[in-house]
Amino acid sequence: MWTYTANLIRDLSPNVKRFIATESLFGIGVGISSLILNLHLLDLGFSKGDIGKITSLGALTVGLASLPAGFIVKLIGRKTMLVIGMLLAFLSLVLFGIGTSIGAVTVAQLVYSLGITAIVNSEIQLIFQYCRTKREETSAYSLLFAIFTLFTGLGTWLGGYLPDWIPGQTTMYQYAFFVAGGCLGLSGILRGILLPANHTKTEEGNVTAAEKQKGSEAAKPSHQPKKRHGIYFLLLLSLLIFNSGFTFGLLSPFLNVILKFRFQMEDGNISGVLALSGFFFFIGSIVMPYVVERWGSRRTFVFLFLYNILVVGLMAVAMPATVFAMLLLIRGTGFTMLNNLMDSQCMSAVAEEDRNLFAGMRTVSRSIGNTIASYWAGYILAGNHDSMLFLLTAGALLVGYVVYVWFVQGKLDQRLQAQT
Repeated sequence: MWTYTANLIRDLSPNVKRFIATESLFGIGVGISSLILNLHLLDLGFSKGDIGKITSLGALTVGLASLPAGFIVKLIGRKTMLVIGMLLAFLSLVLFGIGTSIGAVTVAQLVYSLGITAIVNSEIQLIFQYCRTKREETSAYSLLFAIFTLFTGLGTWLGGYLPDWIPGQTTMYQYAFFVAGGCLGLSGILRGILLPANHTKTEEGNVTAAEKQKGSEAAKPSHQPKKRHGIYFLLLLSLLIFNSGFTFGLLSPFLNVILKFRFQMEDGNISGVLALSGFFFFIGSIVMPYVVERWGSRRTFVFLFLYNILVVGLMAVAMPATVFAMLLLIRGTGFTMLNNLMDSQCMSAVAEEDRNLFAGMRTVSRSIGNTIASYWAGYILAGNHDSMLFLLTAGALLVGYVVYVWFVQGKLDQRLQAQT
């Protein structure tokens, strides 16, 4: 498998390699901020319910802004959109470090959400644009997320110790936000310098933009039924992505809070567990292309849905902290593989001309699911019913499995086979 992975890396396009390399700084910044944000807000005096509302506000903002972002990216280009998003994320982390009131934190969350909106509505389409084949698209996505999760784990570990090394004034976490923001800002600048803006991949290889436009105009009279069918397919994929966002929003933003209050862990131990979980995310991202190559996407989807349902259901049971941590780690591998498979296969099945539209629909769907789940999870945590979150996540995964088998599986297979 490792030889297989080494060959994948060697065969990547040069621009894909640059893209993946700069993801490391992005991952460190996200890892630091994701660990310290909730702990910072708790130290400022915010309740668990307040944290749930702020988290859901962020997800809602991403959802509302994603469709307009899909139109903006067509005007300014995917690379420009990505760089702007990363610089906005940098600005937001500086605001988190400076602000102490509910108003200031809300503004910081809104700016961060706008930055993330710009990133998620440009990043995958851009790296796919640099790929030469459909196979490289799956490999590039998996390796991009592998680097992101590996360095997110490193950032999470750093987030547990930076407050002790450079304690802030408003809370001990204040200056760690500035370090995280610096990583995001530097990553954005490097991508602006290193990545080309006008590289365009076409399905035919060397077809010019004018030829494509001329061909598409000639095909317009017979294209409408296909377009309607295409929109229906995008809606089905968006339904699957909604479920992914819902299952993420129930648990992932609150794992540090759960570890802190369920097991009374210290910040350093929390960062250690979540950093190690990030390494297991990395393993899941690395092995996913190998598993798909051997099993096929259909068998892999079925296995990963059932695997995640079983593991997250077990996490609802009362158990020692060490057992819970082990389940958290193996859940990380399966959860990452499922979401990577879902995102990469769905985007690969969508035609190049529809990818900006699908990116917006995907982000809206995921954000709506995330918003509902995060808001609900905040109230559940406020009532100290954290075990219920794991049961609800298992139930939501079961619903996602049914949606995949009944509505998405056959059409997804057809699209992927037609484009190979």
